[in-house]
Amino acid sequence: MSSQAASHQSADQLASDQQAPDRQESDRAQRRAAAASRSPADRIARKVLLIGDADPQALMSLKGSLVLSAIRCVITYAILPALSPLIGWSGAVARPVSIALSLAAVALAVFSLRRVWLADWAYRWSYTAFIAVVLGFLGWFIVLDTRALLAG
Repeated sequence: MSSQAASHQSADQLASDQQAPDRQESDRAQRRAAAASRSPADRIARKVLLIGDADPQALMSLKGSLVLSAIRCVITYAILPALSPLIGWSGAVARPVSIALSLAAVALAVFSLRRVWLADWAYRWSYTAFIAVVLGFLGWFIVLDTRALLAG
């Protein structure tokens, strides 16, 4: 590489390094402006989800939550009931497994909701309503399974 090309490359690198702090300050100013423009409901939701004014993050795939939910439904509503007549003790195993899967689904639902809010996704309120319904159903199933387990 010629000394002129090396000189040109180092000048470009120097200019890029000098622009980095300016870009970071600009990003911080944009985040402060976005935080100030949030509605009161947005601020409350972010506080409840323990997000606060965290930096926005890319919306990651929600596949994990959906896959676990699908697995939980298949096990709880297809496999365990189908095996129940074949295995006499399945009732003693089915309820705890169902409760454990439901609790895992609750944790993943809340985790995915936090990711949606961290990403400042435009449809976060619709997704929040959907997750609230899902959590309601999961809570109800946990209560039913716990009552059945305690009843013997």
